[in-house]
Amino acid sequence: MDAINKKIAIVVTLIGLILCALALSGVLTDHIWFKAVLGVWFFVFCSCCYRLTPMFKQRNTLDNFIQRDPQHLMLFSLAGFFDKKFGPQWLVIGSIEHIESKDDELIIHSNNERQFSVSLPAQKNDIETYMKRILSEQEKQTIRFS
Repeated sequence: MDAINKKIAIVVTLIGLILCALALSGVLTDHIWFKAVLGVWFFVFCSCCYRLTPMFKQRNTLDNFIQRDPQHLMLFSLAGFFDKKFGPQWLVIGSIEHIESKDDELIIHSNNERQFSVSLPAQKNDIETYMKRILSEQEKQTIRFS
């Protein structure tokens, strides 16, 4: 997620530079719609910068995104600006065949050929450790990890 957030921040910064160049020309600063565009850009830029800070990772731990009850796994994903979450996606734990973890992503394959993917602000090792911690020993034996 860090790599994606950095790329998004670079694109938003480049758009900001273009908007600043247009503002310096002086022609568009008189229009209210241009000021509104600058305000929207500033909001998006602040969100991009926030997602690159350590505070973002500290506020968005794995237990906020992956939760379980006795028979279900609930997956939440980051969506939108700042800390807005999307979800949950409900999975019956007994239907999970394979759990694949990557940097910033968790992919769960179920026995009915469905695949769930969640973008997470964590590294592969942290995701694997967390998943093995919340699953029982019996569940860990029936689920393949990679």
